[in-house]
Amino acid sequence: MFRRSGPATLGEYAREYGLLRDVRPETLRQYQIAAAAFERWAGAAVPLEQLDERSVSEFLRDYSGQVAASTVRSKRNQILALWRAAAEDGFCDPPTRRVRAARVPVAPVEAWERSEVELLLEAAARLPRRHPCGLRRSAWFDLAIRVAWDSGLRWGDLVALPVAAIRPDGTASVVQSKTGRPAVFRLAPGTMEALRASLAACPRAIVCPWPASHETFLAQVRRLVLRAGIRAGTWKWIRRGSGTDVEVQRGGAGHLHLGNTRAVFDRHYGSQAIIGRATPAPRELLVEALARRPAAPAESPPGAGRSGQR
Repeated sequence: MFRRSGPATLGEYAREYGLLRDVRPETLRQYQIAAAAFERWAGAAVPLEQLDERSVSEFLRDYSGQVAASTVRSKRNQILALWRAAAEDGFCDPPTRRVRAARVPVAPVEAWERSEVELLLEAAARLPRRHPCGLRRSAWFDLAIRVAWDSGLRWGDLVALPVAAIRPDGTASVVQSKTGRPAVFRLAPGTMEALRASLAACPRAIVCPWPASHETFLAQVRRLVLRAGIRAGTWKWIRRGSGTDVEVQRGGAGHLHLGNTRAVFDRHYGSQAIIGRATPAPRELLVEALARRPAAPAESPPGAGRSGQR
């Protein structure tokens, strides 16, 4: 097989992967972590030409004793993605045999209900101080929660949403940074009112700018959730709740609202605990109810009580 000049080891290929493929920085970082973990297990840099299915399977077997099954599956997929890409680029032969798979249990999807998101808004109204962009923190979180619920956007897309993308009637169409798929939504009248008020107080080009770190944002959300007194969850629960609420109103529309496939929605976004309440159920069986009725008094046998009569 023809061999191109270039990276010789898995780690080197992972570090140069961004030059050879169009990939998001977060994904590239995960590929590099997976390659480093495999080479650390091997005790040395792993030449691309020496990649084999048995070694990868042994690594995954040993790795499974340290981390969750979902993490093992992610590392498996990342190593195989690097391996196949390196083969396509002419640096090695592709995998030809099965590599150990991790059985990952499907956990139920958790999401905040509409009533819980409303409690978040009430808690946000009591936040002190001002946001770094100039808005009061209460106004910033109020707007961010409303836009996140109406749009179903991921956090990264939410904090990059341009004001110019919102039409006067509240409709908007954006391209999701993670998937490249379009997302079409409409902001509710209350959200549009909050947006106009915030723009008057603080003119800007981004609807919900966030200049601090993502870790800082997550920490503030955790404190806001505690203030609201709702179930412990993450910002993702708003996106899931938004898609689930659409699915409850119109079955089959949840994934269209979030801009993903039906399979992805069912596995990662649609909360069946919420959707199930709106799903028609069979009529109740009445046998048990009849069994709980008081027993009728026993009837006397024929001729009883007539022994003294002729």
